[in-house]
Amino acid sequence: MRSYITILAAVLFVSCCGLPCFAACPSVDLTGDCRVDFADINALSAKWLNDCNVSNDWCDGVDITRNGTVNLSDFAVVAEQWLTEGIPDPDGMVWVSINDPGIGGGHEGFTGYMSKYETTNAQYCQFLNAALASGDITRSGNTVYGANGSNSGTDFLGQVYYNLAGSGYNGYGATNGNGGAARIHYSGGSFTVDTGFENHPVTYVSWYGATAFCNYYGYRLPTEWEWQAVADYNGSYTYGCGTIINNSMANYYGSTHPDGTTVVGAFGTYGYGMCDMAGNAWEWTSSFWDPVYSDLDRIIRGGCWPHSYGYCTVSYWNYDHPNDMDYRIGFRVCR
Repeated sequence: MRSYITILAAVLFVSCCGLPCFAACPSVDLTGDCRVDFADINALSAKWLNDCNVSNDWCDGVDITRNGTVNLSDFAVVAEQWLTEGIPDPDGMVWVSINDPGIGGGHEGFTGYMSKYETTNAQYCQFLNAALASGDITRSGNTVYGANGSNSGTDFLGQVYYNLAGSGYNGYGATNGNGGAARIHYSGGSFTVDTGFENHPVTYVSWYGATAFCNYYGYRLPTEWEWQAVADYNGSYTYGCGTIINNSMANYYGSTHPDGTTVVGAFGTYGYGMCDMAGNAWEWTSSFWDPVYSDLDRIIRGGCWPHSYGYCTVSYWNYDHPNDMDYRIGFRVCR
């Protein structure tokens, strides 16, 4: 044990200089406090020399190197990020650990963490206020634009991010007259969310705005094939909610949705523990529609509240221009 402590101390000492900056919480933050410190060392020590594999989620994520044992290789990774801090996740972010081989045909699978829920109005509002303070957005009238501020993520200078005046749509079951409307507004120097819509998926957000959110916190949008690998679970799902779909399982045309969108997770959990991968809001991906004919348009997946069940199949795709902001489109993130 003495030699183990000596080696650990040496590794920590030589690794405390020249540390990288993290846009979000450090990747080896094991305790969720957005800081790598002795609490993370304690988490490693609690699993010291345990046998780990995918069946126990690599010792609850503590086997960082995934070599089957918690040992000095994991401590070395912690040492590389020693005493680093980052921007905490937005409130309410829930991650699901997934390892899926994909659907075949040369399309990639997904290994990592994906958000259980679509990004909510409250989470995007938190981003807008943080980005406003750091100079990474500007506002002109009812439009939010990208700006080059002080965060370490990549911004989209001058591109539209969000439409504060998105009026929604009256129809398709949205009986309150503004289905999928923008629920975030600006007043008195800050952004706020309409009461009761905090946990609805954000809409009227462009691909640039969704990607800027990812960049700010150190996330990314999934590719379309990563999205499908997760949505079809073990390959048996036809829809993001299973082999069948009905209006009690997903928010699509014919469901009860007087405000268009519904609270994320309201229709249950499916597959790997994911919600709303069928219906509620289309979800931006990072994938191009066709880089030969358009180097801008991006693929969206999952269907949405005003569209029929056929759009909710795991294989169906659509596309939109990256600066379009619509009552039907939102996003979820991964890391």
